[in-house]
Amino acid sequence: MKTMPSFDELKALAESDPQALEALRIEMSEEIIDSASDAMQPKLRAQMSHINRVIASGKNPNHVNALLMKELMRQFDRFSTAVNNPSALTERNATVTTLHPKRNRETVAVEG
Repeated sequence: MKTMPSFDELKALAESDPQALEALRIEMSEEIIDSASDAMQPKLRAQMSHINRVIASGKNPNHVNALLMKELMRQFDRFSTAVNNPSALTERNATVTTLHPKRNRETVAVEG
């Protein structure tokens, strides 16, 4: 397994070759996922896919960092809930609203 480059090396790579940095991120992530147990790999791949979608939605590096921080805080909040109030994760309340199709003149003329 590759060792993580130093912060300075990562910073230099981000400035000089952002695509190489992205390739390194994906390669190292795949190595970690591949080294996980068979049971955990699908969950880690799903998480990786979600992170990739968050990154892809960013408009620039600062926006990506803000989006990732927001996602991290959301995940941390969910983890905190799981530890402190696990039943809250399975409680579901929903309001069901019945939708009726809009009737227009054509529909009324055909039915009438």
